[in-house]
Amino acid sequence: METITQLLNEIEKILQQLDHSCLENLNSGITSLKIQELFEEIPLQPNQDLHALYTWRNGSKDCEGITLGELAFFPGFYLMSLEESIQTYLELRARDAWDKSWFPIFASGGADFYAMILAPEAQGQILGVYVFEEEAQVEYRSLKSMLTTFKVCYEQGIIFRNEQGYLDMDYRKHAEIAHKINPDVKIWLEFLNET
Repeated sequence: METITQLLNEIEKILQQLDHSCLENLNSGITSLKIQELFEEIPLQPNQDLHALYTWRNGSKDCEGITLGELAFFPGFYLMSLEESIQTYLELRARDAWDKSWFPIFASGGADFYAMILAPEAQGQILGVYVFEEEAQVEYRSLKSMLTTFKVCYEQGIIFRNEQGYLDMDYRKHAEIAHKINPDVKIWLEFLNET
């Protein structure tokens, strides 16, 4: 089984082959000590997956004049820096719809997020939180299964650069891969049954 860091490195290689600009806009990784320090601002503890993610790269630079399409790590979403994630968490937890155990990692630049559940009972599961959806749903069992899903989608050309140069994907094929890698996550089965 590949580690989080291996999966991220492999996705990075594919993004290089696609000549996608998001790589130029990623920050360098930060130390585990710095990660712990930043997490002291909020009532959550980072797990090993988050340590692996932020020591690999501390999200995307906050760049003026760069489009979200250029920052995207996968279609529609960019990797937030830990500082931005913590700031966003502090803003979102004041809302009724946001559970205090949800930690945002990827953002759309609108109000959609992928968040990791840091509550003990669902530790590490990844939720899709969309502004127009009534409730958030688990989409991936873990950060590792999410990254594995995207890695396979990149390798098979299910995620590709469109004519405008932005990342796009075949959503049905992505759902098939996501279902195969996360067989007990009901959202993918529902999606596949509807389409």
